[in-house]
Amino acid sequence: MRDWLKRLIGREAEAITAATPMFWQQYTAAMAEQASAKTPLVEVDFVVFDTETTGLDPKIDRVLSIGAVRVHGGQVLISESFECLVKQEETPQLKSAEVHGLLSKQLEEGLPEQDALEAFIRFTGNAVLVGQHVAFDIAMVNQMLRHQGINDKLRNRSIDTAQLAIRLEHRRGDHHTLKPAEYSLDALCARYNLPTDDRHTASGDAFATALLLLKLLSLARKRKIYTLGELVK
Repeated sequence: MRDWLKRLIGREAEAITAATPMFWQQYTAAMAEQASAKTPLVEVDFVVFDTETTGLDPKIDRVLSIGAVRVHGGQVLISESFECLVKQEETPQLKSAEVHGLLSKQLEEGLPEQDALEAFIRFTGNAVLVGQHVAFDIAMVNQMLRHQGINDKLRNRSIDTAQLAIRLEHRRGDHHTLKPAEYSLDALCARYNLPTDDRHTASGDAFATALLLLKLLSLARKRKIYTLGELVK
């Protein structure tokens, strides 16, 4: 067995122990069956998600809510959506309360972090994770894992809709003229004529981003991008 494979197996064995929660053991097993790079995009399961948080620092801020919706076969599957509030152990300093409107009283009725995390992981499974600036949302979920004593991270493939839009609009090699505001979720939704009625909630942002993903997948087909590997390269 090659050394790199031994190291990989060793790291996974360290991450999974008898004390590891069952949902994470099942998630880890499911990741062995991720869609391959050759999978046609129409067959790929995407989970588009968003988190609302107490701030923008994954090291110290906390997840307040998670919203997600599944996209498959060129459709947003409204019946397969996820939304939860995360109960806070301490009353958070809601630096962004004026944006997402979550109040301490609402959060008191939320799920304990462990239950919210488990429910979200079970919903996503081995789907490709999609989000606007998705690295931040993934980092926040990884922080939740650490809080629950799980020494591991999300392993799903992921797609950042902002970066994908830049690539498909042929702007990747033209960074010196890029304006970040042109690739905000609001700006992209406006450019692609998408509704933004429920923006600035986790579920509303997830739905808006899911609609944006459909537009970008349509543009990808015009660029002769047909497989998952071609899309995430």
